[in-house]
Amino acid sequence: MRTQFSSWLLAGMVVLGCGDDGRGDASAGATAPTGATGATGVTGASGVTGVTGETTTAGETTSEATDPTTGVDPSGSPTSTPTTTGGIGCSGDADCPAGQHCGSWSGECVPEGGCVVSEDCEGGQVCQDGMCVIGGECGAQEFELTKVVPNVMIVLDRSGSMEGDVQDSDKNRWEVAKDAINKLVTTFNEEIRFGLVTYSACVGNGCSAGTIVVPLAEFNGGPIQQFLSDKGNGYLCDSGDPETSTGNTLKALVGEPQVQDATRANAVLLITDGNESGECQGNTNGAAAAAELFAQAISVRTFAVGFADGILGSLAEIATNGGTMTPYNANNPASLELALDAIAGAVVSCTFELDFVPEDPNEIYVFFEDMVPGIANDPQNGWTYDPNTNTISFHGTACESLKNGGVVDVDVVFGCDVPIPG
Repeated sequence: MRTQFSSWLLAGMVVLGCGDDGRGDASAGATAPTGATGATGVTGASGVTGVTGETTTAGETTSEATDPTTGVDPSGSPTSTPTTTGGIGCSGDADCPAGQHCGSWSGECVPEGGCVVSEDCEGGQVCQDGMCVIGGECGAQEFELTKVVPNVMIVLDRSGSMEGDVQDSDKNRWEVAKDAINKLVTTFNEEIRFGLVTYSACVGNGCSAGTIVVPLAEFNGGPIQQFLSDKGNGYLCDSGDPETSTGNTLKALVGEPQVQDATRANAVLLITDGNESGECQGNTNGAAAAAELFAQAISVRTFAVGFADGILGSLAEIATNGGTMTPYNANNPASLELALDAIAGAVVSCTFELDFVPEDPNEIYVFFEDMVPGIANDPQNGWTYDPNTNTISFHGTACESLKNGGVVDVDVVFGCDVPIPG
């Protein structure tokens, strides 16, 4: 898979398969270049030459076996015919002009990725028209990679206190929160599947759980903006009863099918301006409900944003139990937007689905920027393959490199442990 991209939106990535990958006779591999001794080498799916070269001297024929590990016959001659002549001789890279290096076997200056003979190339590559290319039949299969977009259910406090003032703004908390959410769902509309819950439901004794007012879906920025656009201060609860029913609302999302999607990450984004009402904690509380969400077989993380001073303490346990560890403090429009942006950045997926199931997952290799060796199969700072969902996920530093634009060239190769050159 060779992908060039200038932003974090990684649509249409391609995985390149290679080799005969166990699907047919290994002898059906491509024919290697003609050997210097005059014999034709046949390369199997493994890329190792295993034929005997014949040399005629004074009318007598002898056989000399090619070394299967180096591809060089015992006389010391390279197994491929030079593809260029007349290069600058060299003994090291310092002898070559800028932008060139010294061919490891030929001893001639060649451009980056260039060669005179195949022995100038990395393992698994051959010299063709002066450039190192994948040997054998690598690149014969292509697979599309589709980014797996995560689910985020926004849970927004609509208690009467949201009509309060906000620092550095002439708008109240409800208006500022709507503005920040509108920006969030616009910016990440293609990268996150959003839904919206508002709470409490303002019925009964005021401690009722919130309700899903915009069901979770792809490209849901428009419907969420439309719902919030005409919800002024009259939409806020003003019953006089306890209204901040955080625990009951989170508890209602335990087992909710919309955030129980086994094919993607699932999260809740809680935005509240106040501590949970004590009268609403008879059956559960925010921290306990967040723990239940996180402990499900299909885990749901809870991100907590305190949109007012003095409530981080009560949100800390919700964030800890919800698997996100630290709540976000936001007491003005700018800090609220920064908090939501940071959370979205943390949620954005580093998981990609293959449209073809590889026959042997152990034959998957991943490379950034054509660097050899490639990215390790490592759940901490590399990548992993999930056969249940046929997805590749990047983790730790590898994921961050993709998100921050530090990587613009990604190869996912099936069957060959070298990147696709070019």
